[in-house]
Amino acid sequence: MSKPFKPRRPGPALTALTAAALALPAYQRAEAASRDEQAGVSVRASHYTEDALDRSQTAGDVTERFDITVGQAKGRLPVGQRFELSLDAAYETLSGASPWFIEPDENGEPVQVMSGATIDDARTDLLATVSRYGDRDTVSASVGTSREDDYLSYNLGLKWSRDTASRQTTWSLGASASDDVITPTDSDRFPLRPEEESKQSYSLVGSLSRILGKLTTWQTALSLRYLTGFLSDPYKQAFVDGTILADSRPDSRWQAALSTRLRRRVTWAQASLHADYRYFVDEWEVNSHTVKLAWHQGIGSRWELAPSLRYYSQSQAFFYRPFYLQERDDGLYSSDYRLSPYGALTYALSAHYQGEGWSLVGAVQRYDSEASLAIDSVGLANPGLVDFTLVSFGVEWRL
Repeated sequence: MSKPFKPRRPGPALTALTAAALALPAYQRAEAASRDEQAGVSVRASHYTEDALDRSQTAGDVTERFDITVGQAKGRLPVGQRFELSLDAAYETLSGASPWFIEPDENGEPVQVMSGATIDDARTDLLATVSRYGDRDTVSASVGTSREDDYLSYNLGLKWSRDTASRQTTWSLGASASDDVITPTDSDRFPLRPEEESKQSYSLVGSLSRILGKLTTWQTALSLRYLTGFLSDPYKQAFVDGTILADSRPDSRWQAALSTRLRRRVTWAQASLHADYRYFVDEWEVNSHTVKLAWHQGIGSRWELAPSLRYYSQSQAFFYRPFYLQERDDGLYSSDYRLSPYGALTYALSAHYQGEGWSLVGAVQRYDSEASLAIDSVGLANPGLVDFTLVSFGVEWRL
């Protein structure tokens, strides 16, 4: 039986989120990384659960959302005197329901219409990387693919970093490109859904890292990204003057982000303070601010606990509305909560145990989003904003 609704799922974003939740960066030097002379294998598992929506803000009886389970594995192998090979793999399964479109109720307030059937899907990611370590330079090249039943992506990446002679400063530059093909399911049953579309993205990232003293390191980075092709969501729709139309977005998008990181070792407490800030802007008039503070506390010689707090706020895309009372001249429509104005708080706690030749890492993360948390005031809050809990666990062996 074919599925009546299958939204564009948050797979890549969740994978990045999982990696962030599992990462427990210790106090690190700023120079280009030296090669680890031992081979290693790591496995990680994560479970992501979205809260059900408030029934008073939904149309119909469906309020449940996504449950996602992710398994990740990585292998690292030094080759010869200068090279290293690594392979990353991830497998993700998803089930649940997703926001479809928003309509006004009898009082003109937005209510969320959810997908009417349970969604079951899976995604597989593979990424192979080869790196060459010089005396002061490191060069890495990667190739990867991501596959779902309605989505196929190929990507390439290249990164170079160089230490200064003093080893106090590191410059790095990276570039990547991806080519994606989208073949939405059930396009024959839903006329608003395309049969096949494609999109491409190109990214450039430059960074500067510096050791400011025995206890402090600092890094700043600037990233640029250009997307072109089909950037709409083939599974989402919009309420426009009493008619349901397909989600329709511009076919290009420039993005830029400036980020800064500060790491300060607190020797008397056997800890380190991590402070991060990121500003994002794009030509769709979405801009955002992200601030994160984390305290990495050593406990004895083997344990580390890391509580953290993250605040996020973004503005809306220029064409976004919860619903449209009249047609737009440019024909652009989207009620996707990810393009709406909102703010969010993330509370997380990570733990790391270092054994003899092996280590354990775990994390729990709580994410709460609300329109009232945005820096700017919001007229109509999107009822599809997501709240979720993420739990992760991983093991690494040095061979």
